[in-house]
Amino acid sequence: MKGLWIGLGVVGIFVVVLLFGAGSYISSKNQFVQLNEDVNSAYSQVDVLQQRRLDLIPNLVASVKGYVKEESTVLTNIANARAGVIAAGSDRASSIDANSKLDVAISPLLRLQETYPDLKGNDQFNRLEDELAGTENRIAVGRERYNSTLKTYNVAVQQFPGSLWAGFAGYHVRNEYFKGNPANATAPTVDFSK
Repeated sequence: MKGLWIGLGVVGIFVVVLLFGAGSYISSKNQFVQLNEDVNSAYSQVDVLQQRRLDLIPNLVASVKGYVKEESTVLTNIANARAGVIAAGSDRASSIDANSKLDVAISPLLRLQETYPDLKGNDQFNRLEDELAGTENRIAVGRERYNSTLKTYNVAVQQFPGSLWAGFAGYHVRNEYFKGNPANATAPTVDFSK
């Protein structure tokens, strides 16, 4: 009789541990599903904003072409970078990389007003430039939100006890962050002696 109670106790402990483990797995998997969808939603918002920028660029370039014929390199770089974004398609890592290159290609276009004062009087250029600047700001905010959401997901996948279940459930660390331009890491030199 004593052996039966010990056996039932062992089975009871095993059932409790099994229920606890199953509950932990289900809870963790539900959290991963939610966080993964949050990451996808945040990226989708950034993607919409980046598409708006892609739609604005041809109009902005067309309004500049008549004024800055000799700046064909800038316009060619923008066209190539834009084509790279379109070619990247839905591959997130390629799209992030291509959009970073587009960021770099656009910046000289926005500085053309300094070199060509006639552009300041062009209402279409000014309107498009304002729209593009507003879109760039929204993209920056969207990318920040996306990176934050991705960080939350990655932390959940790596922290205990989620790390026990993440790989088993098919969730892994995602390194699809938007990063700054590496060229910006070098501070510009300023020479006041001239």
